[in-house]
Amino acid sequence: MEGLWYAHFKAGPVQGDGMAVLRQGEILGGDPLHTYSGSYQSDGSLLYANVRVSPYTAGPAPTDIERPIDFFLQGSIEGKTANIAGHADNKPELAVTVELHRAA
Repeated sequence: MEGLWYAHFKAGPVQGDGMAVLRQGEILGGDPLHTYSGSYQSDGSLLYANVRVSPYTAGPAPTDIERPIDFFLQGSIEGKTANIAGHADNKPELAVTVELHRAA
């Protein structure tokens, strides 16, 4: 699971692409409008992640979030691809899906 991953996410009508580094249980990454930080663990083909998505302060003001949002995601890994989904903490109506592809 460790390495550089390309991430395509969908959260309601918002979707985008970013990069994430997964290393020793830690997640760091971002896209032009957000930064990602958090932790992950895998159990065989199962993947669990806690991710904080924050607006990128040096970029243009994102219209989708105004403050950091924490997500709990779970899914599975198959080879160089992983699919995870979940929702924002305490906001089940704010669902997100993420498709990951190993980049390096």
